[in-house]
Amino acid sequence: MSSISILGCGWLGLPLAKTLSGQGYLVAGSCRSEEKKQQLHSLGISAWTYQLGESLPTALAKSDYVVLNIPPGRRNFSPERFLTQMNQMIDSILAGPCRHILFVSTTSVYGDMDGIVNETTQPIPNTESGLAHLMLENRLLQTGRASILRLAGLIGPGRHPVKHLAGRQVNKGGQGVNLIHLDDVIQAIIAALHPRHIGQVFHLAATEHPSRADFYIFAAKQAGMSLPSFTDHTGSNSKKVDASKTIERLEITLKYPNPFHMPVEL
Repeated sequence: MSSISILGCGWLGLPLAKTLSGQGYLVAGSCRSEEKKQQLHSLGISAWTYQLGESLPTALAKSDYVVLNIPPGRRNFSPERFLTQMNQMIDSILAGPCRHILFVSTTSVYGDMDGIVNETTQPIPNTESGLAHLMLENRLLQTGRASILRLAGLIGPGRHPVKHLAGRQVNKGGQGVNLIHLDDVIQAIIAALHPRHIGQVFHLAATEHPSRADFYIFAAKQAGMSLPSFTDHTGSNSKKVDASKTIERLEITLKYPNPFHMPVEL
C-alpha cells in the first residue's frame, strides 16, 4: 500500500485526499487550521497543521509520494519569501524517501500569450506569481524525482469566477476562457502520480474555449445573478490552452470538456 502526503488540504487538496483514501492509499496531509485537521482525522486521514516557513512535520516527508499543492495566496504576496519557504520545504521532502513529487502549478506561467498553447510552448510569465511557479518547476525537475501539472482556472463547488464578474463591466469579451473542473483535476493528479510520469510537464484545461462574454453571461443566468456587460468583444492576447497531449498521455477522459456543462455551484 503506497503512502501519499498532500501538502495543502484546502479546496483542492481535501477532496483529493478523500478520493485517494477511498482508493486504499495511506494518506497524510497538511492544513492551516485545527478545525481542518479534525475534519481530516474524521475522514481517516492523518493530518498536521503547517504553515509555509515552519519546519515540515517529519511524518509528511516520509511518504512514497508527495502532492505539493500550496498556492502563494493573493494578499501580501512576496515572491522572495514564497520561494525561500517553498525551497526549504522541498529540501525537507528531498531529504526523505519520497520517490515522486507532483507539483501543482499554474498555466499563468505562459503569461499573456496569443494563440494555441501546448505542452511544448516555452513559458513566458508576466506576473511575479507566474515567475515564482516557473522557478520552482525548474528546481523540481532538476531533482529527477518530480513532475509538474499546470492548471487552468479552477471551477467546482463553491468556486466559480462568475461570482467576481456578475453585474460588472468587463473587457475583452471575445477572449476564450481556459477553465478546468475540480473532478477532472483530481483524476489527472492521480494519473500523473504514476512513476512513468516522473520528469514530465503536463497542463490541464477543458478542451472547449467559449468566449468570456458567452460563458460568463450564461453562468450568471444559471446562478440567477446580475449579468456582466462587456465593453468590447475583442480576442486580443487570447490564449487557448490545448491539453490534448496531456489527456492522451495520462489516459484520462474529461468529465467536463465543455465549460458550459460545468455546474455553477456557488
